[in-house]
Amino acid sequence: MNFRHSVLLCLLGISLSSLSQRTISGVVVNATNGEPVAGSSIFISNTSKGTVSDRQGNFELTDVPIGKQDLVVSSVGYETFAYSFTAEQLPLKLKVQLNVKVRELENVTVEPSVEEGWDKWGRTFTENFIGSTPNAALCSIKNQKDIHFRYYRKSNRLIAYSDQAIVVVNKALGYSIHFQLEDFEVNFSAGTTQYFGYPYFEDMGKENDVKKKWRRNRETAFSGSVMHFMRSVFSNTVTENGFEVHRMVRVPNLEKERVKGIYRTWQQISHDPKSHTMTVAIGPSGPADSTEYYSHIMGQKDYEDVYGRETIVADSLITGVEGSYKIIFFKDYIYVTYKRELEDKEFLAFHREGRSPTFQRSHLWLVNQSPVSIDANGSYFPPQEVFSMGYWAWNEKLADTLPIDYASETDTKN
Repeated sequence: MNFRHSVLLCLLGISLSSLSQRTISGVVVNATNGEPVAGSSIFISNTSKGTVSDRQGNFELTDVPIGKQDLVVSSVGYETFAYSFTAEQLPLKLKVQLNVKVRELENVTVEPSVEEGWDKWGRTFTENFIGSTPNAALCSIKNQKDIHFRYYRKSNRLIAYSDQAIVVVNKALGYSIHFQLEDFEVNFSAGTTQYFGYPYFEDMGKENDVKKKWRRNRETAFSGSVMHFMRSVFSNTVTENGFEVHRMVRVPNLEKERVKGIYRTWQQISHDPKSHTMTVAIGPSGPADSTEYYSHIMGQKDYEDVYGRETIVADSLITGVEGSYKIIFFKDYIYVTYKRELEDKEFLAFHREGRSPTFQRSHLWLVNQSPVSIDANGSYFPPQEVFSMGYWAWNEKLADTLPIDYASETDTKN
């Protein structure tokens, strides 16, 4: 069920001096009756910039971060409102009209599901949402009871949803994170996890009084992260910041695909007239050497990763510039190694790899092979276009996520 949100942009008499003001102000009202909605949460997604509406529904945000952003307005009982804007549009004055939330009924004719609770799926949700890194052990969800789950047996998928913002206390990085969850799915058959929402970071320390351990842990989380990499691509400082990038092509194992076809067509069916049972055996029949060969091929990977020998620079990923944004595009995959940090032992344990840690290695690919725009903060749009594997797939969870307005102490910029 889709809902339309509306926002009215009021035309302002803008002087040259006001163009430099990075502010957003306005009022939040009920879309049905026009009454003000007090206590609404208003924030810039994935930042530490936020506020609440007053009794008259009024709000103001100042010092809005540069780049492409999402203004998010949420209130209990209403649909989440999100409005995309760029720094060039500031200052903005908005009238936000919130639609009353209508619970979407499950369409059982498409695929039946089972609604279950935290006891059944809490650990799965925590590992895929918060993560399994050392920082994850220092995170807790304050409102577990607000999270609900649906499991679809036919497609082997888990869906999570919440009418309230999920509140995560991250004692490792010193943030209280309010995450407005819009979509969460674990596909057990495909081995993939995807979730989408709007996080707001509230610093647990007072201004200019952030604990030393939080500063240290934040810098560690930033170093080698996707945010760090995207900032480095934008500023053309990939090598200076410790990254090494190669192209990668995933080549299908054609022989295995051929053998799979043989396995599917070789079926031996036997019928026992006494017990009235039928036995179906799937697999190759014939000479022993052929059977051994087919078994060997079926034990191989479905593909082979072929890596380019040459190291590529950021300029080869950037295909254009649009105002203050840069456009990146690449075919197939890029293989990114961060050479200033080794893999965590928890990463090896998670994947049950009994080897010594190496440099942190990750893959990136563009899901629909469409260009992505990035800004100086390391944000990229649309975010669902970029898919990561390897080390980033493991540690780019909420426990190690920083707001995009985080100011690194060691990042090298041009």
